Amino acid sequence: MDPANTLPKCLKGNYEKWGNKRIALRDKKSGIWQEYSWRDYYQNVKKLALGLKGLGFQAGDKICILGDNEPEWYWAELACHALGGAAVGIFVDSTAEEVKEIINHSDAVFLLARDQEQTDKILQIRKEIPKIKKTIHWVSTGMENYHDPFILNFRQVQQWGEEYENKNPGSFEAEIEKGTEEDLAILNYTSGATGSPKGCMLSHKNLIHPIRHMAGMEGWNENDNYFSFFPAAWVLEQYFGLTTGLVCGAAVHFPEGPETLQNDLREIGPSIVVYNFRMWENLYFNILSRIKGGSFIKRTLFNACLSLGSKAANRGHEKGESKGLEKIFLGLANLLVFRPLKDKIGFLRTRSAFAGGAPMSPGVFRFFQAIGVPLRQIYASSETGISCCPPRAKNLACNLVGLPLPWVEVKISEKGELFIRGDQLCAGYYKDTEATAKVMADGWCATGDAFCTDEKGHLLYLDRLEDLLEVDGKTKFPSATIESTLRFSPFIKEGIVPVSGRPPYVVTLIQIDFQAVGKWAESQRIAYTHFADLSQKSQVHDLLQEEIRVLNLSLPEAVRVKKFVCLPKELSPDEGELTRDGKLRKYCLREKYADLLEAIYAGKESFLLRLETKSGTHSSLSEVSISIKTLS
Repeated sequence: MDPANTLPKCLKGNYEKWGNKRIALRDKKSGIWQEYSWRDYYQNVKKLALGLKGLGFQAGDKICILGDNEPEWYWAELACHALGGAAVGIFVDSTAEEVKEIINHSDAVFLLARDQEQTDKILQIRKEIPKIKKTIHWVSTGMENYHDPFILNFRQVQQWGEEYENKNPGSFEAEIEKGTEEDLAILNYTSGATGSPKGCMLSHKNLIHPIRHMAGMEGWNENDNYFSFFPAAWVLEQYFGLTTGLVCGAAVHFPEGPETLQNDLREIGPSIVVYNFRMWENLYFNILSRIKGGSFIKRTLFNACLSLGSKAANRGHEKGESKGLEKIFLGLANLLVFRPLKDKIGFLRTRSAFAGGAPMSPGVFRFFQAIGVPLRQIYASSETGISCCPPRAKNLACNLVGLPLPWVEVKISEKGELFIRGDQLCAGYYKDTEATAKVMADGWCATGDAFCTDEKGHLLYLDRLEDLLEVDGKTKFPSATIESTLRFSPFIKEGIVPVSGRPPYVVTLIQIDFQAVGKWAESQRIAYTHFADLSQKSQVHDLLQEEIRVLNLSLPEAVRVKKFVCLPKELSPDEGELTRDGKLRKYCLREKYADLLEAIYAGKESFLLRLETKSGTHSSLSEVSISIKTLS
C-alpha cells in the first residue's frame, strides 16, 4: 500500500522530495505569475492548519470554502484535511440563502470567504448560521473597516499557526500521520439538476485512487501542467485540480480572471485540460466568431483545412493513417492552420483534454477533434467518482465515455439505467440515509442515467432516464441529443426539450444568445431595447425557424422540433433554472413553464407569460406576450 494514502501525506511527500526545486502552484496577480514551490505549499498549509487548531478546530469538524480558484482555497482544504476534518466547497456565485443551507446542513464550524463580497454575504445570514465560529477572508481589499471579532484575516490566522508551531514543534506532522484513506475528505454537494443538492461523502481513497490509476493510463507526472479555472466546488475540479497536483506532482495554474483567461491559458500551454461542456461550446463559438471576422482568403483556407481534418478524424486510426497527397495536405493544414490555432487558444501542448458535466454538441466535439485537440468525454459524478474514460482515438462519438476504468464494474438494467460498483463510490449522502438507500443497494450505485453500448462494448451516454422521449412505443430517444444539436447554432444558447415520455410532438423552449442575435439584428438594422424585446421580434423568429429547420435534418424525423417559443429572459441559477455548474434543472423548468407548455399543445399561437425575475435578494414581476411558432 502506498504510504501517501491521504492528500496531506501526498503534500508532505512532495515537499520532502522537491522542496524548493519544483513549482507546485502558479497564481497570476496584476499580470505577473506568482510562483509557489512545494515547500511554500507545505508551509502555507501548515501555518493555516495550526492556526485553525489553535482556534479550536478538531478532527471530524467541517470547514466551508467560498471563493475563486486560488492557492488559498487549496491551502484551506489541505489544512482542514491535515487536522482530520472535511472540506465543503461552495460555488462563488451562490446566493446567501444557498450558502446558509449548505453551511447548516454540513455542520461546518469555520468558513473561509475570499473577499469583502463573500464576507458581506455571510454577514447577511450570520444569525442563521449559529455553528460557524469564525469567518476567515484571504483578500483584505475593502476590509479595513471591519472590526468584528467574528471576522479574521487569513494571514493573521497563519501567524497564530507559526506561534503554535514554535510552542508545539512537530504537532502538524503528527496530525498528518493520524490520517487514513477512509477518512472523510470532502462533502461535495450535487448540482441539484434532478432535485435538492445532497452532500456526497468522499474519502481520501475516493479522490486518490482514481487519479493514481488515471495518471498511470495517461502518463501524467511532475512535468505536467494543469489549468484550474472551473470552480473548485465542482467534483471534477477536485479530482483533476487539487488531487492530480498532489498525486502526480503536476503544477497547477490559476488564471487572473475571466477577462484574461485566454491569454493566461496560452502563456501556460497546459498538458491537462478539463472543461465542462459549456466552456468547450463557448470556446468553439469564440473561435468561429474570429474566423468569420477574417479575410476571405483566411476563411477559405481555414474551411479547406477543417474539411481535411474532419475527414481524418472521422476515419480514425482503425482504417489506417492518411497516405500520399492527403498526408501531405494534412501536414500543411496542421502547419498553416491547426498548430497556430491551438497555440492561440492554449492547447498546443495538451495531451489530455476532457469534457464533463453533460455531452456537448456533436458538431463542437468534432471540431476540436478535427483541429487535433485530443478531446474526450469523461463520465464522473459526485456519487460514482471517475468511472469511465474513452480510449485515445480520433473517431470518437461525443457521447462515448468508453470502457469502465480497471477498478470499476458496470451493468445496464433492462430499462437502460447504468449501475456502477467499485471502491470509488462515495459513502452516501450526508445526513440522508433515505436518499442513500434509494441510490445505493448491494454495493451498486444507481446513476439515473440512460446508457447503451456500441459494437465494441463501449458505453454511450444517452440522457437522464427520466428525460428520454418515446418515439414509436418502443424506441427511446434522448432529449439531450436534441438540445445539444440545437446548441450548435450560434444564435441558440439553450434549446430545452422540457417534456419527456410520449409527447404528441417535440417542442423546444429557446433561449437566444443575446450577443450573437444582437449583432445579427444590428447588421439587419433591427432596433431593439432589451433581451425580452429582441427575443420576440418576428425577424428573430424567422431566423431561428431556419436554423432549427436545418438542424432538424440531422435528427430522426419522429423527434424533429415541430414548435418552439423564444423565452423572454435568460435562464438563471438564482431562479432554479440552471445548476451552478450550468446544467438544466428540467424538473424546475417543467413546473415553471407548465401553463406555457399546455398552451403550446393546445394549439395556441401566443401566450401571456407571467414572470418572476430574481437577482440576488431582489425579485420583480412582469408579463410578456410570447409567440408560439410552428415549423413549416
